[in-house]
Amino acid sequence: MVQRDQEKESWSIRAKPQTLLDQRVKNPRINSQLWVYLGQQAKDWKTDNLKLKESNLDQKMEQSYGELPEEIWELILKGLGDDRHSEFESISLVCKRLLALTNRLRLRLTIVDQTYFIHGTVSPLIHRFKHLKALDLSKLNHGYLETALYEVARSSVALNLEILDISNHDSIPTRGLKELGLSNRKIKVLRCANVIKLGDEDLIAIAKFLPDLEELDVSFPRHKFTIAGFLNHSVSELMITDHGIEGLSSGLKNLTKINISMNHLLTDNSLSHLSSNCLHLQEISFVDCTMITMEGVRFLLDNSPNITSISMCLISNLHGTSSLFINPTTSGKTLRTLHFKDSDISYEFLDAITKAQTQLKSISLSNCKGYTIDGIWNLLYTYQSLEFLDLSKNDSLTDTSITGLSHYLHHIITIKLNFCKLTTKSLFTLIKNCPSVEDIEMKNTDLGKEEEQHTSSITPPNSSIKSLNLSGNTHLTNDSLINIASVSPNLNTLDVSSCPGITSAIEEVLKACPEIIHLSIEGCLGVKNLGLNMEPLKLRKVSMCRSGVNDEGLVRIGVRCSELLKINMAGCFHVTTSAVKYVVRKCEKLKEINMMGCPNLHVYMVDWMVYTRPSLRKLVPPSYAVTSEHQPRAFVSLQMTYDPGGKTVHDNGNSNSV
Repeated sequence: MVQRDQEKESWSIRAKPQTLLDQRVKNPRINSQLWVYLGQQAKDWKTDNLKLKESNLDQKMEQSYGELPEEIWELILKGLGDDRHSEFESISLVCKRLLALTNRLRLRLTIVDQTYFIHGTVSPLIHRFKHLKALDLSKLNHGYLETALYEVARSSVALNLEILDISNHDSIPTRGLKELGLSNRKIKVLRCANVIKLGDEDLIAIAKFLPDLEELDVSFPRHKFTIAGFLNHSVSELMITDHGIEGLSSGLKNLTKINISMNHLLTDNSLSHLSSNCLHLQEISFVDCTMITMEGVRFLLDNSPNITSISMCLISNLHGTSSLFINPTTSGKTLRTLHFKDSDISYEFLDAITKAQTQLKSISLSNCKGYTIDGIWNLLYTYQSLEFLDLSKNDSLTDTSITGLSHYLHHIITIKLNFCKLTTKSLFTLIKNCPSVEDIEMKNTDLGKEEEQHTSSITPPNSSIKSLNLSGNTHLTNDSLINIASVSPNLNTLDVSSCPGITSAIEEVLKACPEIIHLSIEGCLGVKNLGLNMEPLKLRKVSMCRSGVNDEGLVRIGVRCSELLKINMAGCFHVTTSAVKYVVRKCEKLKEINMMGCPNLHVYMVDWMVYTRPSLRKLVPPSYAVTSEHQPRAFVSLQMTYDPGGKTVHDNGNSNSV
C-alpha cells in the first residue's frame, strides 16, 4: 500500500507540470518566478487530490525540482519561443543535465571558418548536436565545403537533416551532395542562392542525388563572365537554361516551392516544364527573368492546380493584356499570393484579377505603373480578407484615397506604402481603420509635411501595431513621432533612421511604448541620448550608427538596457573609449557590437572587451588596423569572428552558430 502511494505521488509530480505547461503563458522563462509557480501549483494539486501531510509535502517539493522528467524540461525549454536557441547558451551552463538537453533540442546550426581554425574538423559539433534538422554552410569558406558535407554525410546527423543551405559559394559541391544523398533521403529544402558558377549540370545533379526535395532556391547567381570562361565552357555550364530546368523538374516530382529569380536565360519553356512535371508545385518566384512572358505565366496558372504563390517582375507583354488567366473559371483558384514588381499593369489587367475572385491574401504592386486608383479600389473591395498589401512607389496615392481604401483593410496585417506622397494623416487613418494591422512601412514619404493638428486626439490607440518603419522621412518632427507613439502602445520595433527632424522625442516614445525591443536611429544627428531618466528599458537591439549619441547617452544605455544583445554605433563621432567600456561592463548579455569608424575609440580596447565580456560573439573594431599581436589569437580562442573590415561578421558562438 505504501509503495502504491509512493507511485501515485511520483506520478503526481510528473503529471502536474505537464498540465501547467499546457496552460502556460507565452514565452515562459526559467527563473525564480516560474519555479515558485510550478511548486505552488504542484503543491495545491497534491494537497487537494492526495491529502498528503504538510511535512512530507514540503520535503517532496524540494526534491521535485530535480526530479522533473526530461520530457517536462523539454516542454519548458521549447516554451522559450522561436528565439529559444539564443537562450540555450546561458541555460547550458547551469548543469550537465541542461547542457545535454539543450544539445539535444538544438535543431539548427551555422558553421563558419573558425570551426576549422580551432578543431580542423566539424565532427565534435556533429556528435554534440545529434538531432539537427537545419544546417547552414553559407558562411563557410568554399575550400571547406566539400569536406564539411563529407563529414556530415558520414555521421548520424545526416539521418535527421531536412534543410541545407550552401548559398554564397563559388560552385555547387556535387560530390558532397552525392555523398549526403546516399545517406539521407529526408532532405526537403536546399538553398544554393548567390552561387557564382551554376549551370544545367548542377541542377540535374541536384535532382539525381536529392530526389525528395520539396523546396529549392537557385536565385540571383553571381555570374563572373570572362573571355577564358566562355572559351573553355559552354553557356549551359555557366548559366541555367531551359534544359537544366527540364532535367530538374523531371527528377523532383515532389517539388512544392522554387525560386529561379535573375536567371536571365530562362524562357516560358521553363514554366511549362515545371507545371507539367511538378504536379505539387505551390510557390514559384521568377523575379528579373526577363525572357519569361505573360504567355508562360498564364500556362503555369492554367496547368498547376495547386499553385498558391507567384512572384515576378519585368514581365514582357504584361501591359494591355486582358487577363492573367486563360480560363477565369478554373485557373488560379488556389492562388493566395500575387506579387508584381517593376511592371506595367493596366486597369483591364487588374480588373481581370478582380473578376476572377480567387483566394488572394497577399498582393504586391511595388513600383508598378499604368494602373489607376479605381483599379486598386475595385481590387481591395473584392479581396477584403487581404493580410498583406504593398503599394510602394505609387505616385497617384493620396491621403484621401488611403482614407477610402482603408475601409476594405479590416484584416490587413502588413502594409507597405514606401516612397508614396502620403502625410501623417494617412498613417493615423490606417491606425484607426485597420484593427488587425501589425506592421506598417512608410519609408521616404511626406510624414510630418502639412501636419494637421490634433490628429492623434481623435485616433484611438491600436494595440495590434507591433512594427513601424518610418525611416527616411525628412519632414517628420518630434511632435509627430510622439503623437504616433501615443496610439501604438504595444509597439516593439521602431525605425526612424535618417529622420533629421527627430531629436528629443525618443525619450517620450520609449515612455509611451515600453515594449520596444528593437530601435533604429541611424543617421539621426539630433539624437544625443535615449532619455536621461533611470527607468529600465526592454531594448535588445539598438542601431545608432552615424547618429549624434554622445558619451552621456551611451552611459544611459548601459544603465537602462540590461537586456541589450546588439548595438551598432558605427560612425558615431561623439563616443569615447570610457563610455563604450561602461556599456560592455554593464550589459552582461551583449553579443554583438559594431564600432567601425568611431574616431575617438582606441583600438587597444578590443583585447579588454574580448576578455571582459565573454558573451560577445560578433565584434567590429573601431579601425581596420590590428595593433595588438594578441588580438587574432584572442578572437580564435574565444570562438569569435574578428572583422577589421567592418563587414558583416559571422556568429560563431554557442547560441546559433559554431
